[in-house]
Amino acid sequence: MTGIERKQKTVGFRRIFDIRRLLMAVAMAACVVNAAQAASPNLAQAAVAPKADSMISGDVVTVGDVFSGVTHDAGYVLAPAPSYGKALTLGAYDLQRVSDAFNLGWYPKTWHEQVVIRRDAHEIDGVAIRDAVRGKVEAGLSSRKVEVRLDTRDMSIAVPRAVPATVSVSDLRYDAAKGTFTATLTAPAGAARPTVRRSVSGRVFTLVSVPVLKTARMPGDTIRAGDISYVDTRGDDLAASTITDPARLIGMTPRRALAALKPVSASDVIQPPLVKRGQTVILQLQNGQMFLTAQGRALEDGVKGDTVRVANTASNQVVQGTVTGLKTVTVAPPARARVPAGG
Repeated sequence: MTGIERKQKTVGFRRIFDIRRLLMAVAMAACVVNAAQAASPNLAQAAVAPKADSMISGDVVTVGDVFSGVTHDAGYVLAPAPSYGKALTLGAYDLQRVSDAFNLGWYPKTWHEQVVIRRDAHEIDGVAIRDAVRGKVEAGLSSRKVEVRLDTRDMSIAVPRAVPATVSVSDLRYDAAKGTFTATLTAPAGAARPTVRRSVSGRVFTLVSVPVLKTARMPGDTIRAGDISYVDTRGDDLAASTITDPARLIGMTPRRALAALKPVSASDVIQPPLVKRGQTVILQLQNGQMFLTAQGRALEDGVKGDTVRVANTASNQVVQGTVTGLKTVTVAPPARARVPAGG
């Protein structure tokens, strides 16, 4: 068994905290093995050059992963591979140590030369992780909609290129009172022996389906059922006055200009006036079995139930009445004079 092989067996795949220290140890062991060859460069490897950007898929970094043009020593293991999606950078000093150890005959032209070794992988991003957690939480809440926020910002999981970039959620613990959760992520989803297992935590916010206007509306516009759409909004972001029942919007008119797709407050809308100032209206008077109508001119706006002043068109007499319908004002009959007792 060679010195390199003994080093590989000793190191195995334990977690290495100083990757360069390991490289130096391996290189020193290789120097012992290649001492007989060190006196003269290996002419067969004259074209050896460092790989500026090396992509690997295996579990270890070999000499051939660091230098191109290597012949007989290419398979020697230098160190464990970086984690999926991570990179290991070797500077000019590291590269010269490896070259000297394996008698490659390469020397750095500048001390800025380096090799970046990347572990080939594809990424499961934070959006996919949040979607997986949200689906798990909603399944336990009778499909009520929620929003999930992860405690780890920009969280992602890298998995080997050869496996699907999917993730599943298990061991979910949801505290509804605090709105928090913890869970375990495994990737790829459904794998008997997942490549990645990671803990995740965060917040859960219940969403409310809120009626909103599809397009902007101005005062005087009557809001109809077809004008309404819905947006999911966090419950804790809603004011107490926010309208959540579409019936409270239908038939109303904006008090002021209202933007599209924004929650509407109860104070933002009013009933549209059934009677408008200057408009010709019908005056109604009912006294017992007698029912009279006349034409009048409204002197002010009024919604249903409002008391407004109306000028009788025929007599120009101003009377007060109650708005009871579109362009309709009902006038109360005059009060009967009371006759004194014994009169």
